[in-house]
Amino acid sequence: MIKKSLTVAALAAGVVLSLAPHAGADSTDPAKFSDRTADFVNYTDVSGALAAKDTGKLIIVSPYGTSRTIACRGNGQDVAWYDCKQQDDLGWINLQEQDLPVVGKAWVYTLQSDPNA
Repeated sequence: MIKKSLTVAALAAGVVLSLAPHAGADSTDPAKFSDRTADFVNYTDVSGALAAKDTGKLIIVSPYGTSRTIACRGNGQDVAWYDCKQQDDLGWINLQEQDLPVVGKAWVYTLQSDPNA
C-alpha cells in the first residue's frame, strides 16, 4: 500500500513539473522561460517603481511582489520580455502586461475567471 502511494505521488509530481514553465537562470533562447525575478521591482517600492524605466527594471503588481519567482520569455535586448508568469501557492499565474500612468509598463498578477463557467 505504501509503495502504491509513493508511486502515485511520484507520478503526480512528474505531471506538475512537466506542466510548469521551465525557468532556467541564464536562458539565451528567447522562446524559453527564464527566471527574471531580479529584473523586477515591486510596485510598493515607490522610488524604485518611478525609476524603473531609467534603471532598466520592470514593475510587478502582485500580492507576492518579488518574493516569488517571475519567469518570462524574451531576452530583454533584441526580443523584449513577454509571456511572464509568477509562481504562487498553486502553480504559475500568467501576468498581464499593462501601461500604468506615470510609471509606464507593468506586469500585473490577475486571477482570470473562466469565460465558459
